[in-house]
Amino acid sequence: MGSELARAVHRKEAGSARIIGLFDEYHLGRETLAKELAFGADSEPIQVDTVVELVSLPNLDLVIECASQAAVVAHSETVLNAGISLLVMSSGALILPGFMRKVSAAAHESGATIYIPSGAVGGIDALRASKALLEEVTIVSTKKPTSLSGAPGFAEWENKEITEPTVIFEGSAIEAVGLFPANVNVAATVSLAGIGPDATKVRVIADPNSPGNVHEINAVSKAGKFSFRFENMPHETNPKTSFLAVLAAIETLRSICEPGLRIGT
Repeated sequence: MGSELARAVHRKEAGSARIIGLFDEYHLGRETLAKELAFGADSEPIQVDTVVELVSLPNLDLVIECASQAAVVAHSETVLNAGISLLVMSSGALILPGFMRKVSAAAHESGATIYIPSGAVGGIDALRASKALLEEVTIVSTKKPTSLSGAPGFAEWENKEITEPTVIFEGSAIEAVGLFPANVNVAATVSLAGIGPDATKVRVIADPNSPGNVHEINAVSKAGKFSFRFENMPHETNPKTSFLAVLAAIETLRSICEPGLRIGT
């Protein structure tokens, strides 16, 4: 996803955003991307070996995380303490017990901002608007078994043939993000917008005939009942990520960089 976002910036699809530096522990991938981004540009992005070096680069305003929940936990405070804002894709890390308080405190102290794109779903604005009135929020995520492969929560199913829709997990958002760290960050985002990770209910379904990565959100509040269904195509370079998640990140970045009309934010 990081590469796709970088390419979008390079194509000027994210407003006035420009890439200053790249950090990736996978050096070959980083070097390949840097050379690609240098084509048609005035200069090649600066490659760094640590996040400390990254936040020390001049004219840096925002760091975009596209790595993992572990990366968010390891590096968020370094970024925020430097006064650099942070756009988090692996939002599941932010609902780990106590972690959101730590990073929020760091951001408040330095004046930085933490951005979380809506990801592979919509309706986040409705959940935020009715947050104080919400009584129940459930999200059901349905994916092909291959998209769930490798997740700790899918371990007992790895060598089993799944021929029909099968419930793999049912529990809270806080439980789900630990078991499916690359698959259900959307559940974390929904929980942060709504009634919290402990109260948000999550169901993960493996379906070999699923039309894509499907997310269904149902909310009950004193303001009304809301239902949203998103039938997403997996991104062509990463089947565990929905195409919409990439587009949402690009739009979030564009809205950060460009003044003017804001809708639903």
